[in-house]
Amino acid sequence: MKRTISFKAAVAVASVSVFAACTPAGAQDAATGDAVGDAVAEAPAEKAFAPMMRCSKAEGLVEVLKPRTEEWERVAKGHFYPLGTEVRLAAADASAEFSFGEKSTISAVGVAEFGTREVEFGAQERAVVLKGGRVNINLPRTLGEGLFKVVAPAFCCENLAGESRFDYKATGDGDEVVVRCVTGTMALKGAHFSIPKMGAANQICLRTTGDQLFTSLRGESGDCKVILDMGLAQERNFETGELKDAPRSLEFALSPKCAIKIFRAKSTVGGRMSVSVMTFGASGNMLNRFAFSEGRSNVNSGELVISTKVAEEKDAAKKADADEEETIEAKPAAMGKSSKAKDDEEDEEKDEYKDDYNKDEKKDDSDDK
Repeated sequence: MKRTISFKAAVAVASVSVFAACTPAGAQDAATGDAVGDAVAEAPAEKAFAPMMRCSKAEGLVEVLKPRTEEWERVAKGHFYPLGTEVRLAAADASAEFSFGEKSTISAVGVAEFGTREVEFGAQERAVVLKGGRVNINLPRTLGEGLFKVVAPAFCCENLAGESRFDYKATGDGDEVVVRCVTGTMALKGAHFSIPKMGAANQICLRTTGDQLFTSLRGESGDCKVILDMGLAQERNFETGELKDAPRSLEFALSPKCAIKIFRAKSTVGGRMSVSVMTFGASGNMLNRFAFSEGRSNVNSGELVISTKVAEEKDAAKKADADEEETIEAKPAAMGKSSKAKDDEEDEEKDEYKDDYNKDEKKDDSDDK
């Protein structure tokens, strides 16, 4: 790559030869190093990505669909393709790799499909659109923020750096993706939730319905912080006493086997979105629950779930009451006679009383005669 330097830097480098004629050899090294260092420091930084993507590997049935065309064509190894091109691997034994720059690649193996987004001329941002299958992305660990993103209908991954993997598939009622940050970092966000940073070995599963009225997140590897939207709440300014609406959020640690479920419904009157959020621990216990209406601070439930400690105390009290009732019912049997024996004794006493009564009646009749 050809580099250019400013006029000031060129003069500094040119003066080295003049200075060398009048300077001892020992002092020339230090002076030359300083001048060249200043010149390189003023040189423009190397661009992160090339203007087009290049096919560096293609095996099996691999096809591309260029922007503003309608027919797929076989990919050619070593050829350059404009941004906005879609790539399709149509066989289980197919594999392909494309490079965006010197150290930036995207690859896929097996049946898979992905696309790229067109950008304005000279723009350095790049975006990949997931469409199906497994896609691996390898970027420099020092890549700047906002330069590369991965998008899908229900979420967006930003600030990617290092190696990452995406397993995307369409389900009967929506889509599902497993996002794994192999090395480096990334950020992920969607409707009513965001993950500011995913680190190495972090993996989550994200599922969304086609109408985007339901979203579930499940932790599969590592721990990451999820920020959940809790709607608006009124806050009072202690100095002026003025009430104003302010956004609220909840931080939840998404660990393996933990889950987040977000339900949405659109109101027929007014058209506002109503949102209900529930979080679950690794054991399945509900940890958080709240609901709100978008843009309405007066329609916000706040925390609704009963804490785990209170629930355990209630369960223990119910169990103690049940044990006490069983003990009371068992006491008569433990005293020596069962309830059936008591009934038999009562029946015998009644029969004896009837016999005595009949004898007395007969005696009275004989006396009268």
